[in-house]
Amino acid sequence: MAYLLDVAAEAYFPLAPHHTFGRLANSVDTHIDKPYVSKLHAAIEWNGEHWRIKNLGLNGTWINGIAMAQGETRELAVHDEIVLAAQNDPCFRVIDLRAPSDMLWPLNRDLETTPPLYLSRYHLLPDGDAPEIALYYDEQAQQWYREAIEQHTEPQALNDGDLVQFASGHWQFVRAQIYGPTEVKSARHINDFEFVFNMSLDEETTQLELHQQQVLDLAVRTHHYLLLQLARHRCEDAARGLDSKSQGWVYAEQLAAELGLDSTHMNIQIFRARKQLADVLPDALGQQCLLERRGGKIRFGCEKFKIYKGDQLTAASSLKDC
Repeated sequence: MAYLLDVAAEAYFPLAPHHTFGRLANSVDTHIDKPYVSKLHAAIEWNGEHWRIKNLGLNGTWINGIAMAQGETRELAVHDEIVLAAQNDPCFRVIDLRAPSDMLWPLNRDLETTPPLYLSRYHLLPDGDAPEIALYYDEQAQQWYREAIEQHTEPQALNDGDLVQFASGHWQFVRAQIYGPTEVKSARHINDFEFVFNMSLDEETTQLELHQQQVLDLAVRTHHYLLLQLARHRCEDAARGLDSKSQGWVYAEQLAAELGLDSTHMNIQIFRARKQLADVLPDALGQQCLLERRGGKIRFGCEKFKIYKGDQLTAASSLKDC
């Protein structure tokens, strides 16, 4: 996400994919309350490859001291200085020209020590070792969500301009990227993969592989045993004759007791499992299917899995009698 420095205000601000400057309050992205600035004076826009500025005002726009004609468009470069209408006015300086991206914009922070946080599909914040919140993108709803790690509350929708707090810091959510239908149709779904759990005989370690046309090794992780335990419950319910929509639902308190964890540590494992999947398959649809929640219950939502204990296959989604 590109951003500029307002030299007069000594403040940085991010650019929207189509960012307008002018005197018309509530109708432009950057309001400039000066009589010689046009109502809609200039626009900076991402064209898919570059950021370009277009002069729309009658009183002129200057880039590095060179005047632009009305309607003229120029490609921007880092360190360019933009002046609107009056050449002796302080400039807007181009600091960054990255492509538009959803991000968290730091508030009341020095950007040199606390840069913007560019968002991918899933984040544990402030970090994966001591997470306070999770931010994730639901591609079906085309919506970002925020979820507290230690609280059993429903995820909250995150919209452009919302305040996000963690690690005693304040950030503003900036929604810039639009995920369209083309991207959705081209991506794989996590239910295209078979989850293969390889558990040691003493059940102390669990390795996970994702099988499709190739094998993705997710290595040995503590949170894989949580997924395995939920897969076992799903298989047990299948053996009892429950339909697929009813299989595998377990109360969170019961699962925590089975794992020997308190609710906070179990939640951390849940979020780490989701984070790892998002990192390994960043463009895959159906991320929310990995672990599903409803009414205080949780289940492993993926449809294809096998569980090995040592070399022995002990459970599989395709087996009628697990």
